[in-house]
Amino acid sequence: MIKSKDSLTLGIVGVRGYVGRELIRLLAGHPYIKVQWVSSRQLKGITLNEFLSDDAYFNKEILEPEHYYNNLKIETLSEIEVASRNTDIIVLALPNGLAAPFVTEIEKQLNSKMIIDLSADYRFDESWQYSIPELNSIFSSNKKNDSGLMKTETGLKKISNPGCYATAMQIALAPLAKHIKGVANCFGVSGFSGAGKKPSANNNPDNLKDNILPYGLIEHLHEKEVSFHLDMSIHFSPHVAQFFRGISMTVQAELKECWTIDSINDLFVNFYDEQLVVKINKAIPNIQQVTNSNNCHVGGFSLSENGKRLTLVSCLDNLLKGAATQAIQNIELFYDTK
Repeated sequence: MIKSKDSLTLGIVGVRGYVGRELIRLLAGHPYIKVQWVSSRQLKGITLNEFLSDDAYFNKEILEPEHYYNNLKIETLSEIEVASRNTDIIVLALPNGLAAPFVTEIEKQLNSKMIIDLSADYRFDESWQYSIPELNSIFSSNKKNDSGLMKTETGLKKISNPGCYATAMQIALAPLAKHIKGVANCFGVSGFSGAGKKPSANNNPDNLKDNILPYGLIEHLHEKEVSFHLDMSIHFSPHVAQFFRGISMTVQAELKECWTIDSINDLFVNFYDEQLVVKINKAIPNIQQVTNSNNCHVGGFSLSENGKRLTLVSCLDNLLKGAATQAIQNIELFYDTK
């Protein structure tokens, strides 16, 4: 249990990306967690305040003159330097495939209590805790381990933050998992922030203008992620559109039994009864409801005449509940800051 302000220290590797920026912004006002250091190869020497204020896509939040972000400068740290910092929590906000050297050094030195990896590198590694807080009891049941965040022999907690699309799909599918017949189909549209900052066809303004781009249409990583953790078969078709942030996920499934709209609505309301960030809507959710919000909206339940074919929609902000907000939720879940 965290009992006093600034009683946890946190460091971030790879802050330059959109998710790293959101994480820094959210932590600026956190009562229990203090950012001790930040590492980036491209941004060495600038303060966190300068970093936050220089982006057209983000809210310009004015920090108090005495806020420590005004003086905390971004560094460029090696794997060994990161592991030797004696920081309670280390967040790896790196592109896929780059986390392993940092994890190796952190495990070797054991100066930290928790690693949270925001990439896909450890989402299928059962020595890590894959954690959507609202669904951890399901993951624990599927993998036959104890509920809550797993402990390792060394005492180091290793958390793999789920993908943004995967979070939207799993929140929509989890209440239905035992009732679906066959394969669930998921059609997702994301803002172009989901394609990252590295220039590509999927974040090129000329390609996106008045357009929607399908990509990764067979065996996408998030399709495998959801199928693995919910222990069910899904098909997923991702798309990127002209707007900056947010995900709209339409899910279609055949059901084993006949249902009514009211019974489906009750199923979801009861399932997420104590989960404050999941909002159940009778109307179809939309991206405007979740932009710059920590919440996931699920609803728009539509049934075929025979009550066995269901369509619903799940919407969230891919940079917040789909990434940065979820990372902070996972920290708070372990340290019980409530």
